[in-house]
Amino acid sequence: MIELPRNQIAYIRSVIRQALGVTSHGLKPVITLQAGPEGLRVSAASAHVAVEHRIAGAHAPQSFAVPYEAFKACEGRQADRASLERVGQTVRVRWMEAGIPQSVDFDTVEPAKIPPLPTFQPVDARFLPAMADACATTEADSTRYALHCVRLRGSDGQIAATDGRQALIQTGFEFPWDDEVLVPACGVFTRKEFQQAHSVAIGRSDDWLTIRADDWTVWLRIEKNARFPAVDQQIPETSSARTTLDLSEDDAVFLDQAARRLPGAGERNSPVTLDLNGAVVVRAKSGEQSSVTDLVLRNSRRQGEELKVSSNREYVRRAIQLGFREIHFRDADAPAFCRDDRRTYFWAVLGKQAVLKSDASATRIESSSVGRAARVAMTKPVASPSHQSPIPDPIRNRFHMTTPSTNRIQQSTTDSAAANGKTLSALIEEGEQLRATLREVLSRTSALVVGLKRQRQQSNAMRTALKSLRAMQTIEV
Repeated sequence: MIELPRNQIAYIRSVIRQALGVTSHGLKPVITLQAGPEGLRVSAASAHVAVEHRIAGAHAPQSFAVPYEAFKACEGRQADRASLERVGQTVRVRWMEAGIPQSVDFDTVEPAKIPPLPTFQPVDARFLPAMADACATTEADSTRYALHCVRLRGSDGQIAATDGRQALIQTGFEFPWDDEVLVPACGVFTRKEFQQAHSVAIGRSDDWLTIRADDWTVWLRIEKNARFPAVDQQIPETSSARTTLDLSEDDAVFLDQAARRLPGAGERNSPVTLDLNGAVVVRAKSGEQSSVTDLVLRNSRRQGEELKVSSNREYVRRAIQLGFREIHFRDADAPAFCRDDRRTYFWAVLGKQAVLKSDASATRIESSSVGRAARVAMTKPVASPSHQSPIPDPIRNRFHMTTPSTNRIQQSTTDSAAANGKTLSALIEEGEQLRATLREVLSRTSALVVGLKRQRQQSNAMRTALKSLRAMQTIEV
């Protein structure tokens, strides 16, 4: 019999689900438990990924496999224990639920084959966060190229990933091989236990790339016949930039949050225009709007030539979230890119035809400066000349301009109210005055209603008295 805390069972199942991509209508993996004097190993595998968790502690030697649903049935949020015991051709799972004993029998199943362990070599702790970023840059559905894969090249320690519209190149690692390997993207690397692992090692066999992070081991099948795009030929040089957007830290945080609320967030490609003129302006417009909304980044600046460029806002946000604060441009049609000493991130822009023009009636939302809050005002944007010197770039033939739509987020009521042409402070003051006026009107209206009711009562009493007098006069006659 094997006993485990129910919250630990839930944790193990969650990691297996994320590593193997388990869905409610898809793969249901087999979970194998192997116990012995050295501890307990819990593992599961698919055709392309395998994962194993090691738990310290001495056990009687035993081994059996159960369906995925067995862990799902007995998991819980508390540390009370569940037991799994093999009884003939079944595995009996027992636990307590609200003080009531629970017992479910599952048929034993054939354990999934787990690849052998290779010789491991320690790797830089930054490797796992780099893998998480790389996996987030892939495309699950791809045909011609292996866009669902991450490329690890031993000759220069490079990790590369692309979905055909964006690409992330990371260097500075040491791998125990000289050639390049393609492995499927795996979402498990985003988990904090992998991101914060103290001991990280990597190894490779002929068919599998194996990564060990503390008590977890992940195998990724090497895609030997897959083709990866020639992204190295498209990596821009920093010296090729003609314009650079230099974001302040405050403006970067502000833009990352505000971009989701700008108009057009739910439209195809989620476009915004970066107007890099005397001011740094992020411009957006939805299909049903007649005027644009300008997000003015007061603490950021442009270096180089004036430029207007249209981009998917999600790639701008991704650059910010990756920690970049400088975005480089060659022209309005060439890919935008960011670089540091270890990473290059670049993406296809939407082209000059998608650029939004400045609008004298635009709603302007300004980021905060030192000692001042963000304000909304109606001011005329500074006009900037159109950039008319496109530099052809072959990456546009490879990077397609389609991206999944995101849910539309409506503009805030503050943005809408700003169409009256007043500052945020003025709007608040006017609202307070209006509230005071309405309270006075309500008080006077209540008093008027009370007076009218009294008048009605007096009129009714007068009519009753007159009626009585007339009746008395009739009697006397």
